[in-house]
Amino acid sequence: MAHGELSGDPFSKEVLRLRAEYEHRRVTTNLYPPAGRPFLELDVHFSSEPSKSHMTYWFEDGTETGQCVRIFNVPGTLSGDILRITRNLPPLTGHAEIDGDEIRPLDKAYNLPEELEDDSENAAELLATLPVVDVDPAKHFVKKAKYNSEIQNLLKCQGGSVDGHPRSPHVLRLLGRSSSGDLVFPKLTPSQHLLNSYSSLAVYKLWIGQLVDALECLHAAGVVHRDLGVKNFVFDKSSGTPSLVVCDLEGRWGNRDAPEVSFDGGVDDSGWSPASDIYDTGDCIKNMVYANAPITHFVEWPVPEPLQTIVDACMQEKPEDRPTLAKLRAMVEAIKV
Repeated sequence: MAHGELSGDPFSKEVLRLRAEYEHRRVTTNLYPPAGRPFLELDVHFSSEPSKSHMTYWFEDGTETGQCVRIFNVPGTLSGDILRITRNLPPLTGHAEIDGDEIRPLDKAYNLPEELEDDSENAAELLATLPVVDVDPAKHFVKKAKYNSEIQNLLKCQGGSVDGHPRSPHVLRLLGRSSSGDLVFPKLTPSQHLLNSYSSLAVYKLWIGQLVDALECLHAAGVVHRDLGVKNFVFDKSSGTPSLVVCDLEGRWGNRDAPEVSFDGGVDDSGWSPASDIYDTGDCIKNMVYANAPITHFVEWPVPEPLQTIVDACMQEKPEDRPTLAKLRAMVEAIKV
């Protein structure tokens, strides 16, 4: 699809410029293919002291562990620029750490990260309470029920039952279960098939408002999404401008970008809250504008005003400094298009 909704307005032109600039950096950085080598594994570690945060790569080199390179997040230095894909990884021999402008050889590779254990639950009892849907692949999307919490959260958002009244059209509706025990949803359009076709301020105003509507529904039902991102957005194209719909309501694991969310915590003690959903909304806005997700956690993505002001408000370091959903809605409604 062409950029059918675009006009020659300055906002849209700036969005397209930013996308093109990032795409150029993305395809030319040697930290990732196609310009860089494939890697066996990648690990991200966040620290309360930002310069101690780092990413570790195990690049394929024909050995069992690969070449291990750890890169620290030190802004304004070689290592920070590499993680922001504004400078390339220098030629290295053997395993190494890049910390600021210092390159330190390592005697041996760091251990590869352990595989995460599958903590899926048996949701059979809750699934049995759902009506059976005759699945039509042209109309329905199905997925395995990994956690009871996803079914519970979905039902909370639609009046307590599949036949209940949805609290928001911007939260994906659960239709029931398939004869094989999968969850059944209406088939909508994934974000990766759509975002690149839009870049006007009017559309972003609409979508951000719809995201706020979804969060109002979730939070009123006592549900924290935890994993907000464009990967968990689908779009209803049934009429006019596609409508944003939030999906994946597992409410278990998720983003750990908000400063108060512990990187090492568990399901119940990591610190996810309605305020961390607000923080993640800032990232969502950036991802909408760039029609992408950043290749590293440290890529810097400015967006055009007036969206940058909203992003900055959402991503305040202290949770209490972030806007409430009511305030966020007011900020969005004040955008002039």
